[in-house]
Amino acid sequence: MIEFKTQLDVNAQKAFNKMNIKKAIVIFIVLSLFIIGIGVTGIVMAEDSSDVIVGINLIIVGALFTPILLIINEYAQSMVRKTSPFLQNPTKEIYRFTEDGFEHLQKRDESFFSHTKADYTYFYKVISTPKYYFAYIASNQCHVINKAHITQGACEELDSIFARKLPVGKFKRTNR
Repeated sequence: MIEFKTQLDVNAQKAFNKMNIKKAIVIFIVLSLFIIGIGVTGIVMAEDSSDVIVGINLIIVGALFTPILLIINEYAQSMVRKTSPFLQNPTKEIYRFTEDGFEHLQKRDESFFSHTKADYTYFYKVISTPKYYFAYIASNQCHVINKAHITQGACEELDSIFARKLPVGKFKRTNR
């Protein structure tokens, strides 16, 4: 059995957000460069001064596009952190993995208790990074399991279980 004792807190939420923003940043940058390219083309092919002004405005918008989206994302995440009682008063979690399945227990004060027991089909996909397991239960929902909080077994054992029990391509290891 492999066991982790951790808590659902701001750090887990930040780790999940960081993992997802890495995917989106490439799209943001490509869109920024596309807008800047249209602006440069507008200046180069300008027929009058209004075309130059439009080109300059597009370059400015393109240059600000990615930073503004990142700021909006951070603001939205801070609102989630402020309004989520389970992040402000950490929810204790225990994850247990065996050959037969997965067990997840959550407890916060005396107000909340949850117990999930399932086989590995519960997971949509699992991504293993050097610090975390991101065990997705849907395309945008996942359990964030800090590898430093392992209390029994070894991460290599869990990697082996995931590789055997999840469909091909649903378990991935990354170096970042």
